[in-house]
Amino acid sequence: MSLAFPDVQGTRPEADARDAVTVLAPRHYQEVAVAAYEDAELLLSAILPDARIEHVGASAVPGAYSRGGVDICVAAPRDTFDEALGVLCEAGYLQRSQDDGEHRHAAFAAGHGDVPLTLRLIESGSAHESLMRLRDALRADPTLLSRCNAIKIEAGPLGAAAYADAKAAFFAEILGR
Repeated sequence: MSLAFPDVQGTRPEADARDAVTVLAPRHYQEVAVAAYEDAELLLSAILPDARIEHVGASAVPGAYSRGGVDICVAAPRDTFDEALGVLCEAGYLQRSQDDGEHRHAAFAAGHGDVPLTLRLIESGSAHESLMRLRDALRADPTLLSRCNAIKIEAGPLGAAAYADAKAAFFAEILGR
């Protein structure tokens, strides 16, 4: 994937890539999602004291439409990445993917809780910090957020693959500015 953030399409498996994606208005998920992030952040800060914990994804952007899950970026110093990987596994997070390339990252899902939770473990200072830049851009620009919401609403009925592709193209445009 050419985007400067982890390819994590496989972190929320769909029954079929052609199945419609349910996109929720903020009033239907955001309050619960923010509470789930706050709970997870407390645990993650305790077990990974050297990592920076960031709420990313739609639930971190007031007014954003979403599938209803929570995305968390765990930015670990390069020399503690492997240790953080092990700590997350020991804490019960289910590893979904890992890339040991130039900009190491791994994706995890929570094996517990009422809200789908995806963690992206990245190396601090890597290109994957674009997750935070993307969040900040959507928070700062209501026009961008409106476009993002419209893309999600339009792409949802087309299936998971089309939804992911539409979002990826839009995010690449934002990050390319």
